[in-house]
Amino acid sequence: MIDFNIGILGAGHIAGKIAETIAKLDGFRVGAIAARDKARAEEFAAKYDVERAYGSYDELLNDPDIELVYVATFHPTHANLAIRAIEAGKPVLVEKPISFNAKTAETVMGLAREKNVFCGEALWTRFMPLTLHIRELIAQKAIGDVRFIHASLGYKLVDKERLLHPETAGGALLDLGIYPLSMIFMIMGSLPAACASSVNRISTNVDALETINMNFPQGQMASAFVSMLSELDNRAVIYGTRGRIEVEGVNLPTRVRVYGENNEILEETMPPEKQISGYEYEFIAARNAIIMGKVECPEISHIESRDMLRFMDTLRKTWKITYPLPEEPTIEEKKPQQ
Repeated sequence: MIDFNIGILGAGHIAGKIAETIAKLDGFRVGAIAARDKARAEEFAAKYDVERAYGSYDELLNDPDIELVYVATFHPTHANLAIRAIEAGKPVLVEKPISFNAKTAETVMGLAREKNVFCGEALWTRFMPLTLHIRELIAQKAIGDVRFIHASLGYKLVDKERLLHPETAGGALLDLGIYPLSMIFMIMGSLPAACASSVNRISTNVDALETINMNFPQGQMASAFVSMLSELDNRAVIYGTRGRIEVEGVNLPTRVRVYGENNEILEETMPPEKQISGYEYEFIAARNAIIMGKVECPEISHIESRDMLRFMDTLRKTWKITYPLPEEPTIEEKKPQQ
């Protein structure tokens, strides 16, 4: 079997996690790594046994052997690198979020459809077997009709430099908040009809802790609690009319329990024993979509990626948090009445 050849843009922490995973995944290989500093790319290649190291992103994008490009750089560069990959005719999987706002993401996804080149958002939880199992449980009405969801995610990340500054699209929302919100929207099947939120900032004016309360069109409700100041329980509870589902690990599900109306455990499901890290599933899904000639993955569509960013844009506008980046709307100050 000929291995599916992955090229990675960016040689940071997440790129290393992906390289470790791909090395253990049958039918895949990391064929090239690119960084702006060639020495860093060469160091990465030596550490993870990658055949080719490039000192520019364009060199990798012009490599005829690369079948899928994975973008593993900082948030503000995602859209630009995805566009360059698509224009080079390379299918591309972009680390979440696909961009820092909806406007730039829509440009990327529109180009992918125009050029008929695959472009997916690497929101890894959406591809995991336990997440797919949760979707099946909801569709089968294992707990009746969903009425309320609470999800939290928090880590102490104030030592992560890229999260501390607006110019790197830092803050808790894009890095952490996307996970509980994605789970909530996936289960509810829509964006909320109404939302109320609160935010705490750090001195650099990025969001560090937030609560988001949502009402949905069919009367359901949800809440998300997100923090980069401290560790939270990182759980989700989905309450239905005939029981509840408890999920341990909002950003990496490790256990799903189904409870009945009398608080009895009806089912407990764990990840597959053969699971490597959890990152492998997004690459398998991307390869399948590419083989089928699709421009997106069914596990998370372009519409879902766009809607998520539109919602997060709205939250940031409410919080008066903006990034000093191209194609980012400025906050309009209200003029004093004459």
